[in-house]
Amino acid sequence: MADGRHDDDYALSDEQKAAVAELSRSNVYAKQSKWKTLHELPMAEKWPYFKENFLSYAVIIAVVVVIVAAFGVSYLTKGPRAELSVEGINMGGYADQLDRLGSDFVKAEKISDSRLVQMDTSISIGDSENTQDGSARLLAMVSAGQINMIVTDADTFAEVNNRGDITKPAEIMGEAQLERIRDSLVDAKGNPVTDVKKAVGFDLSKSKVWKSVKGLPQQQMILGFSNVTKSKEMPVRFVEYLRFE
Repeated sequence: MADGRHDDDYALSDEQKAAVAELSRSNVYAKQSKWKTLHELPMAEKWPYFKENFLSYAVIIAVVVVIVAAFGVSYLTKGPRAELSVEGINMGGYADQLDRLGSDFVKAEKISDSRLVQMDTSISIGDSENTQDGSARLLAMVSAGQINMIVTDADTFAEVNNRGDITKPAEIMGEAQLERIRDSLVDAKGNPVTDVKKAVGFDLSKSKVWKSVKGLPQQQMILGFSNVTKSKEMPVRFVEYLRFE
């Protein structure tokens, strides 16, 4: 059966010819970078092209920059680690007096940064119904080296010594240093010792400086070294500053 359609029926309209010509034309951007293409595109086409090819990467980069900046600021603004960290256990009522003792020490010893000395009284242990037992916190901070000296009453001092939180003076200071303040050395219960190597703490009633701070308890108070991990210098300077008799 013969096809009755003429060749004119297959002829393309001018619009169709223009469309075919557009599709057949080579893409001038095909062989160049996306970044160069973005710069060469007409203004109306830049944003759609940017969203399709660059926006997700830009968001990721921005997030990374924010995170890095946050870490940088945190590092730069973080204070130095305290070289003397005194914990007054069960001494919450004496926070102001201990702060004054610490401030006077910083001034007297001309310590350049007061943040190197930290006096704290926030930990309480025992069976008191009015306070939350801080034994777990004390253990964690001592283990981490965040407390290197402890001051408390004789009964509590004996308890923390039994827990292993106290370091003998002979492990921190020289024998000659301890001999000069022999009369202030005590065992874990506050009893005087004759052998400096057996001493566990310092009787604060023998400290001229401690007694000069108005409001501090004067009887049965003991100071001891705890976990001295980084440097012995500042804790030893503090003992010398207290002027034990």
